[in-house]
Amino acid sequence: MAIKFCVKAGKIAVETFGLINKAYGSAAMSCAIMYQWYACFRDGRARTDENVESVCLLTEDRHTSLQMIADRLNIGKATVP
Repeated sequence: MAIKFCVKAGKIAVETFGLINKAYGSAAMSCAIMYQWYACFRDGRARTDENVESVCLLTEDRHTSLQMIADRLNIGKATVP
């Protein structure tokens, strides 16, 4: 939800990554993953509840695999960015 909020608030990706790192510290998602999610929200491709929940899963444990997220949300692995 933090990434979606930052996109709506007009924050750029670098600012968003800084805020996520500040908030979550060593538990923060990687820069590459955050940029992927940022692009999805910015482009309007991440508006479903499933996608928002998968972002939350990533913030819980940044080492969560795409397959683990897909299994937990009962969606295809290709659906998880």
